[in-house]
Amino acid sequence: MIIAIAIGLAVSTVLIVGGGFAAYQTRAASDPASAGGGSGAWTAGGDESGIGSIARAQGLSPTGWVHSLLSALPGIERLDRLRRRAAVTAPLEALVGACLAPAGASAALILVGAIGVPAMLAIAAVGAAATPAYLSRRAAARLAQFQRQLPDALDMMARSLRAGHAFLAGMKMVAEEFPAPIGAEFGNVVEEVTFGVSVTEALKRLTVRVDSSALKFFVTSVMIQRESGGNLAEIIDTISRMTRKRFELMAKVRALSAEGRLSAVILFALPFALGALLLIINPDYVLLLFRDPIGQAMVAVGGALMLIGAAVTKRMVTIRA
Repeated sequence: MIIAIAIGLAVSTVLIVGGGFAAYQTRAASDPASAGGGSGAWTAGGDESGIGSIARAQGLSPTGWVHSLLSALPGIERLDRLRRRAAVTAPLEALVGACLAPAGASAALILVGAIGVPAMLAIAAVGAAATPAYLSRRAAARLAQFQRQLPDALDMMARSLRAGHAFLAGMKMVAEEFPAPIGAEFGNVVEEVTFGVSVTEALKRLTVRVDSSALKFFVTSVMIQRESGGNLAEIIDTISRMTRKRFELMAKVRALSAEGRLSAVILFALPFALGALLLIINPDYVLLLFRDPIGQAMVAVGGALMLIGAAVTKRMVTIRA
């Protein structure tokens, strides 16, 4: 037990320190590039190709041994993908360290007798889930903003194509005229193509970074047009109109399902509010549930049923955009 706790503390400390060092290295490396008018995120020097540099930049960590350590962790690719979708600049090793740090801290507290094993497990579980939950919330907000900007960006690209500009020039105009996130993401595509990545591959990477079905329609249409030909401006105009109508429909559906979501929140908050009120009025009446074995079993079963009900209700009222 003590050995496992020591290993957990050591790993979390090493990852946090390594993350801070990687962040310092990234900032130091990007300063000269920004001073020279280039982008620190995409570099190609010597006889190395731009594609190789981009592949290294998309690794789990610029430090070899940290990359090997992170690669052995389960679910690390999903966490890294979530970090990229949330546009978080913190190194991946720092985020992993933040997930493990509460477990290490709670393990240290249990060693000195400050808390018990259930409290340690609760702290470790909450700490491990806090960072992915924050990333998921930030990625969802960024995706919603991206989808709000997408129809206008497609309209600008269609006008650019009608004016005689190339497809990539239209994307560059969007990158320059639109704020983040769509300006930054389209700018990444332009930079990747500039450094030697094919347009098709750069667009595929865009759909990995941004999990938007409307964007996937756009990318698929562009790739088909590049293979078979056609009026790309008209295709993009059609996708823009379809995307607008689709988002309008989704807004109406969300408005109609608002009553169901509010009912779900009230139903799941009511037991906790009533329990807190009874705890204030008559503590012994409520604490019997936690002291008696039958009461503990009732609380456990009730909690499990509430979690199942929450999952089912969320599935019923959530409309995927």
